[in-house]
Amino acid sequence: MKYIVLSIILVGTFIQTEGFVGGLRRTCECKAVSDTVHFPFHKWKISSCMFCSCNDPAMANCEQACRDMVKNYASTGCGKTISGSKTVYKYDAGGCGKAVGKEVYTCA
Repeated sequence: MKYIVLSIILVGTFIQTEGFVGGLRRTCECKAVSDTVHFPFHKWKISSCMFCSCNDPAMANCEQACRDMVKNYASTGCGKTISGSKTVYKYDAGGCGKAVGKEVYTCA
């Protein structure tokens, strides 16, 4: 009986720890969205880090990296999106910042 209780406690602790650690992982996510209704054309997970602060380069440079990704995406035609479509970037730096860009890029 002791072993069953001990096993339940260990499993509960493991699940709790995984949830706790998962909450401390930051990710930099980027989307190319339409300039009017923000319909997503494409998305990328640019970087992630564990236990990092907002000053960590993976988070501090998230907006610039996203801007560059969407600019390149537009210059190469935006995949299967109709040529001439307009796109902007939308980034989320895991609690360190998020926004929709004001620069509009035209899909080649």
